[in-house]
Amino acid sequence: MFPLLSFTVLALCATASAISLPRTDAVHLAVSPQCGTLSGGVPADVNAGLSLSTYKTIVAFGGNFCSRSVVVQLNHAYTDSYTGGGTTNGPTWVENLANSVGAQLINHAVSWNHSRATSKVTVCKSLFQRTELDGRISVTAAYGNIPDPATTLYVIFFGIGSSPISAKNILVRASQLKCPRQSNICRLQIVDNYGLGKTNPIGDAFKQDVFASLGTGHSRYGWNVGFASFNSIWNGVLYGSPGYEAFGYTNPGVCVQGNTQCSDPDHTFYWAPGNPSAATHSIMATYITEVLSKCVSST
Repeated sequence: MFPLLSFTVLALCATASAISLPRTDAVHLAVSPQCGTLSGGVPADVNAGLSLSTYKTIVAFGGNFCSRSVVVQLNHAYTDSYTGGGTTNGPTWVENLANSVGAQLINHAVSWNHSRATSKVTVCKSLFQRTELDGRISVTAAYGNIPDPATTLYVIFFGIGSSPISAKNILVRASQLKCPRQSNICRLQIVDNYGLGKTNPIGDAFKQDVFASLGTGHSRYGWNVGFASFNSIWNGVLYGSPGYEAFGYTNPGVCVQGNTQCSDPDHTFYWAPGNPSAATHSIMATYITEVLSKCVSST
């Protein structure tokens, strides 16, 4: 029996009123991974056996931080910020991650806002409703065309709305994705952002459970695993040091609300409420690559 893996105006002229020019420099990562070890007991950014450049396929499960159907167009028949299921204005972090190494992305991630999606987009009902994500992984394991496990990285994103019960069920299902007991077969990257920079006792316990179980899978079954938390980005931009300006942002808030869009989405933290902009997704992908390169640990 497998262990329970329990867990990114053009101002035309000078006028009497000041007009802010859009920035021309790109948003960039201004924090470093918080590296640790699986055996350390405390959740930290860790890479225990993953080699990003060797993967030909990345299979992603998660919520709207991983999925993108269409870029929101304000002149669409449905003009709210979630039209078409789109939750950002460009590639998501997992798309950027796959593109960085030329890997094929098989994206089973789904947006939670299906009730606002157009008829062309099919998305699941809830970001981390147990029956949805658990079901997708289970169906993929049972009926999906599972790629070569030696060159495939499975990525599971846990974010706001996750629960310990759903996490346990989901990662037990994930163990069926060509992750048998033989050593060196499973390659699994867990990405966490449960509190969007904030913490609470339940979420911390959930995160600890994830981390401890990954350690068990690595030490007992030889699984190649990684753990990364986007908390460092959210905390660094919104709640702590070095602050949003250090990342190159001009706006730590939301770009699109209702029918209104900001003038500089490329330097705004959120695209829609609670959903990162394309600029933020880009530094999220950078953060993952830095975890995989800088936080290598054998234990």
